[in-house]
Order: sequence, then C-alpha cells, then structure tokens
Amino acid sequence: MYGEGSQKSIITDSKNFVDGVPTFQTATFAALGEGFMAQSLGFRNTAGPEKHQPVALRVQADRSVFLHCRMEGYQDTLYSQTHRQFYRSCYITGTVDFIFGDAAAIFQNCMIYVRKPMDNQQNIVTI
Repeated sequence: MYGEGSQKSIITDSKNFVDGVPTFQTATFAALGEGFMAQSLGFRNTAGPEKHQPVALRVQADRSVFLHCRMEGYQDTLYSQTHRQFYRSCYITGTVDFIFGDAAAIFQNCMIYVRKPMDNQQNIVTI
C-alpha cells in the first residue's frame, strides 16, 4: 500500500478497550499475510489516553515492511504481534508500552516520541 505521505494519507479510527472492544480488535489497521508493505502512510487511533489500549496498527504479517510511515496513538499504539517486521524512517508516538508484541522487529532510523501520560500512568516505550 502506498500513500501520498504519512501526514496526508491517514487511516484513522477510535476503537478502544474502555468502550468494550478487546485490545486485539481495537486496531485502526491490521496488516495480515506474508510480505505486506506500506509506504508513506499514517495509522492513527484517535480514542485518546483515557480510553486505554487503542491500537493504531496491528501487524501479523511475516516479512512485513513499513517505510516512511507514521503510527499515532497513546497506550498500545503499535501492536507488533508476530513474525518478522521491518520499520524504516517511521514516526511512532504513544504513552504506556506503546510498542508491544511478540514479533522480531527492526526499527531503523525511526523517530520514537513519548507523549505525556495521564496522571496515574508512567511511560514505557516497549515491553
């Protein structure tokens, strides 16, 4: 999938855990299948920090590649779920354990930004 730029071509939604959706299903976008590639796209979950666990991007695709993409959310922004994944020149932002999962993932030349958490939270980049 190719976009016009990560701040122009944005896939967005607001599913979240507080409204009764399991974390696995809150993903704004889910990449499945072998060899998935995204370039110059934005993935955003707009539920906000008070909604807890709103996933912007869930990746379950083996040998997936993300180039010049942007993942925006709060808690659980990027669910790097399984298999082998490669991220290059991406922008990833969030709060509580916002990059998580069981994948073998490489982040090359990526910008990882920590947002201000809610008062009762602490930031953890990845678990």
